[in-house]
Amino acid sequence: MTGTKNRQVASGDAFRTERQRSIFEAVVLDFIRTGEPVASGNLAERHSMDLSAASIRKVLHELEELGLLSQAHPSAGRTPTEEGFRVYADDILEVRRLPAGLRAQIQKEFSGAGFSAESLFALCSRVLSNLTSHMGVVMAPAMGSLALRKLYFVRLGARQHLAVLLTRNGIIQNRVVVTPQDFTQEELNEVNVFLESLDSPFTLEEVRARLLKDMAESRSEFERIFKRAFLLASGASEAAPSDDDPGRDIYMDGEGRQRLMDHPDFKDAEAMRALFRAFEDKRRLVELLNDVTGGGRVRVVIGPSGEGADGLALVASPYWAGSGEAGALGVLGPRRLNYSEIVPVVDYAAQVLSGIFHK
Repeated sequence: MTGTKNRQVASGDAFRTERQRSIFEAVVLDFIRTGEPVASGNLAERHSMDLSAASIRKVLHELEELGLLSQAHPSAGRTPTEEGFRVYADDILEVRRLPAGLRAQIQKEFSGAGFSAESLFALCSRVLSNLTSHMGVVMAPAMGSLALRKLYFVRLGARQHLAVLLTRNGIIQNRVVVTPQDFTQEELNEVNVFLESLDSPFTLEEVRARLLKDMAESRSEFERIFKRAFLLASGASEAAPSDDDPGRDIYMDGEGRQRLMDHPDFKDAEAMRALFRAFEDKRRLVELLNDVTGGGRVRVVIGPSGEGADGLALVASPYWAGSGEAGALGVLGPRRLNYSEIVPVVDYAAQVLSGIFHK
């Protein structure tokens, strides 16, 4: 998206006429701005339409029949439906290039990240929240696929060991590994010596593959060390959950979460309960963000949190580490997000985070 003046998130043919399309866009923009049902009376004036009030009402009725708008009662204004928001995001949304000042601000914010993965992802979610006034969300990568410069183990207690992973770009990730059998620190040190002998960068998956190969070929004293290292490396990889594991780390900015709960669109009790369900059910967020990875671009997901929480929307993008997509980041908010402003923020933040992992 960067470098283009305008961008459509997707394309479609939901409209029968260009008049339907332009009036529908006007309704959505007014609803995003005010949060109130849009009356037909002043649409023509606000959007410079050369149409009579009767013609506008006729088109609004057609858009209702298409399932894109709804009306609480005959004298009420119209609001976009869930399907209407999807059509807007897929077929109409135009996104401008992020201004240079905001790009510089995002780069400056990320330059303050520490060298731990936790601080980096927490900062990323906070930056997204502050720039959009909604809730920033980041899904950490599966550590098993990251290129590592160093890996070593420290004993914490019975069958519990700390795996310290240093990525190729200098980000530190700590994982607690629980193994079927206990290891002394001396035994762990033998594993650490073996890991020091590996050519870097390497991944945990590559370590496991090499150990399996060496175990099959070796019948010497080193087999004992290889087996021990295999158990530990397997544990470290499992401690960094796979893409479909609900335990995969999700970072959500606290202030952004509070802003979202305070949003007027969620003022009623049922909407608040839906929000709590969305936040507490981490599996749903993981599944959503996993859906984003693999597409290589920003996606807008309307009504993502399941039954009872269809007032939510997610704007998210994958970010990259090494040669593949590592995780995803995004902004969660009400369906009437200002998509044209939020999409370029999310897109550029993903580029900056990817750049950090490629250093």
